[in-house]
Amino acid sequence: MFVEKYLRALHANDLRDDGINDATDALAAAALADLSGGSRNVFGSLLVRAKYAHPIPQHGADGAGRTIAALLRAWTEAVTAKGLARGWMKIKHEWDIKAATAMYAKIARVSLAHWLAGECAVCHGTRVDGERGCTACAGSGREPIRGGAVEREKVADMVSELEGLYQSHCARAGARLRRAPPATQKELGAANKHP
Repeated sequence: MFVEKYLRALHANDLRDDGINDATDALAAAALADLSGGSRNVFGSLLVRAKYAHPIPQHGADGAGRTIAALLRAWTEAVTAKGLARGWMKIKHEWDIKAATAMYAKIARVSLAHWLAGECAVCHGTRVDGERGCTACAGSGREPIRGGAVEREKVADMVSELEGLYQSHCARAGARLRRAPPATQKELGAANKHP
């Protein structure tokens, strides 16, 4: 529910906040959800925008490119922090720093690409190829993650993290959208006092 309202708000031509137009409600809910998230940034909104909102016709493909670039920078920082905290690579020598940085960047790129557009190339996410279950994705509808076992494990872990961030952002924003605006609450209170 939140995603649909947010996408309509992104494409809205009229951002007045009155009885007829309510596009600003979804935008405000997304911003407040970002602020109430643990990271205090626009990461959740960027995930929704990158996955569903582009290309926005008024802004063309450049808008999508800027969103993806900003999201990739933020996600690479997050993956680097997670990799360091989880000890994915032991830093013993100076050259290990470059190798670790390259590994974190690759895992960030691959996991973000997989989360954004990882549908199976054979069944296109339908899980059916012809008249039987798709064998290319084993019925998951998702393209298998490529690479070595360790890389696949870390990418799958980060795809799961992205999905969790997306779901929690949408839940926080949806909860904010469901709350009645303060003016409406006052009006309801006044109506209950004077039937």
